[in-house]
Amino acid sequence: MLKLTKIFIILKLILLSSYAFSYQDFNILKAEVTGRSVILDNNIEKARRLALEDALYLSSLKGGAFVDGFSSVSKNTIINDQSIIKSDSKILDFKILEENKNNDHYEIKLLAIIGGKNNSFQCKEKPINISVFKPKLIFNHSLPSFVIRSMYEWNDFFIEKMEKNNQINLKKYDTFELDKIIKSSNNVEYDYSSNVNGIPLIDHGEYLVAPVYKVEPINSYKQVENPYDLAKYSIELNFFKGPNYRFFKTFVIDKEFQNRYQSNFQLISALTSKSKKEVNSDVISSINDGIIEMTKTFNCMPIEANLKLLNNSLYIDLGENHGLRNRQIGIIKKNYQSGLNSNLDTTVLFISEINENRSKLVPLNDKVKISELDRMKIQFIE
Repeated sequence: MLKLTKIFIILKLILLSSYAFSYQDFNILKAEVTGRSVILDNNIEKARRLALEDALYLSSLKGGAFVDGFSSVSKNTIINDQSIIKSDSKILDFKILEENKNNDHYEIKLLAIIGGKNNSFQCKEKPINISVFKPKLIFNHSLPSFVIRSMYEWNDFFIEKMEKNNQINLKKYDTFELDKIIKSSNNVEYDYSSNVNGIPLIDHGEYLVAPVYKVEPINSYKQVENPYDLAKYSIELNFFKGPNYRFFKTFVIDKEFQNRYQSNFQLISALTSKSKKEVNSDVISSINDGIIEMTKTFNCMPIEANLKLLNNSLYIDLGENHGLRNRQIGIIKKNYQSGLNSNLDTTVLFISEINENRSKLVPLNDKVKISELDRMKIQFIE
């Protein structure tokens, strides 16, 4: 009979996890399990610790596992077969529900929040709050006049398209220059007009942008195989996050187009060059695609906020207007030592109260000292 030895390795996933701090694409599972351990030499504390480890291991297996291993072979005969069961998930946090001493065993029942990578993750639509400020137009005077005049139409189309997007909540501050407001927010003496006329009220969860529209020639010399004059239209979007005007991300929407066919014969040049309507169609199509891509990028980003401790409760300045919902789970990436000597590097909270622009959160584990979570960043599972 072959000697079969099975080694069950309790991976302290909480110790070995290498996930980056991006949890919005996790599959989240809640599991209630009971861990047990034999009480030896009347050592209750050791039995309690082993029962907790057993419960955590069983919880991790609820999130999925795979079997690996190896065999020792001598003279074509397997003399030792060893297998390893590895968890394919991560315990995010847990709460002890019951503890009992049952005859010669110690039992711990716990509720665990388990996360595993979702390979089929799809970005979910969420509200996108954008405040758009006074734009800047940059163009080269060597371009045909109809191209320069068309810029204003393209810019209007871009704003109109964002206004009609069901996900984008757009506020327009056409008379305010964003760069001056950012400097004014740090130095009230910088810009007199901004301080006299007032600075727009920017809330948490808002993105601020002052579009830069450009049209410029891109070919400095003519080639036989490319006798067209080419131009490039671009919309540069440098987004900042409110209310602290912190730089966030840059998007660029651009399109190259042919604006004129060079010929010594004016009739040939006119007949072979693209019309204003054709150029407009090319650029507008690019703007449509750019807004779709920009919206998709926002949808794929996790909702994050900083916790605030008020009257011994935790709040964030985000709510339903930002895509959050009641009972939604959020995760804090941190190194927190509980009284049970576990090394969980995450703490789970959930929304207990919510309105349009504020949410109250409570930790899953009631042993967590919420004062230690003040001003920490939380990321929400969608």
